[in-house]
Amino acid sequence: MKNFLRLASIAGLVALSGVATFAQQSSELRATIPFAFATPSGGEMPAGKYTISALQSNSGVASYRILNVETKKAVLALASDVVKRPSGEANLRPELTFRCAGEVCGISGVFRTGARYGDGIRVHLKTADPTTQIAEIAIPFGE
Repeated sequence: MKNFLRLASIAGLVALSGVATFAQQSSELRATIPFAFATPSGGEMPAGKYTISALQSNSGVASYRILNVETKKAVLALASDVVKRPSGEANLRPELTFRCAGEVCGISGVFRTGARYGDGIRVHLKTADPTTQIAEIAIPFGE
């Protein structure tokens, strides 16, 4: 019985330390996105103020919760690859990137402060014209 109580106490401490680590590592960034954008799940989020929260997982795949502050609508975005910032950018500020084809935009990356590489997010852009040029737009995070 003593061994069981000792193991239960240790398991409880390990669980609590895991919660504390999760809370310390999670971060929330804020951005105002001036246009509607497509999400990885195929939906669309409206223009507005957003919080982007990094979620921790044991899988090693970066994931983010993207929450519209006004509508309280949220989506989950999983990073599909690592993306590099444009070579000319020197200040390495935190930002979201979007890939746009015509008037349709989709989130394409999350970059943290000081990081030359970020988490790439794939979104299929639905455009009627395959010759439409694709542009990359960066939205800085702010308070």
